[in-house]
Amino acid sequence: MTEKSLNTFYHACSYAKADYSRFMNVTAKIALHLISEQLKSQPVFLCIDDTMISKFGTKFENASKLFDHAAHNGCNYLNGHCFVSLMLCVPVWNHDKISYLAVPLGYRMWQKKESKLELAASMVRQVMPEFSAQKNVIILCDSWYTKQNLVSIVEEYPNLDLIGNARADSVIYDLAPAPTGRKGRPAKHGKRLSADDDSTLSDEKINGYYIGVRRILTNLFGSSEVLAYVTTSDKDSGTRRLFFSTIFPEQLQIFCTELLLRNVA
Repeated sequence: MTEKSLNTFYHACSYAKADYSRFMNVTAKIALHLISEQLKSQPVFLCIDDTMISKFGTKFENASKLFDHAAHNGCNYLNGHCFVSLMLCVPVWNHDKISYLAVPLGYRMWQKKESKLELAASMVRQVMPEFSAQKNVIILCDSWYTKQNLVSIVEEYPNLDLIGNARADSVIYDLAPAPTGRKGRPAKHGKRLSADDDSTLSDEKINGYYIGVRRILTNLFGSSEVLAYVTTSDKDSGTRRLFFSTIFPEQLQIFCTELLLRNVA
């Protein structure tokens, strides 16, 4: 874009007196302007993940031995850097259908001064002021990030929720039973549940999966009710995946309503 060398860019980053944390806010603001007026009420998603960059030298600052569960080189460890990433997904029209455009907002190097969970939470707090006018902002993350240091952030913003993958053996409970009127402290929760329970799975596949959903309680969210989703491709031998969601379907506007109005117009 500038016809300048890469070293010139590095020099500017090193010596220019600029607040680089604001770059995420500017990018988020530009991405939100891509949403048409008809889609303003649709949710936007903040996707959190991390990526590892291997280094083969020994002189790189902040490089360390990292565990890589996705490595396919015979060793689960690599020497390099770990970056926590934040990506914004906004709804746009694509041939009269709603699709989501993914826009990377920023990356932060994990330097072990704070956990990756705290790093991710600080990035979300950095950009949330840009979403004050959005009805629903939903964090998407895998099971590594579905932990207290991150999920607690949804309590700080009225329009922020989280949908996260969780360990299949996570402790979950049924809702607390109605008071019996007997003496003693009332139960805080119902019986313990399991992701292996077939009673809530759909009779037919939905987009290739049997899906079950129910309201539950789990220590991760304290006394707040959340939805637990279980998916599997095979009821008998398929792997069960468990997801927690702090947002309920009635809080979301149905996509097809906007699509129908657009087609009629």
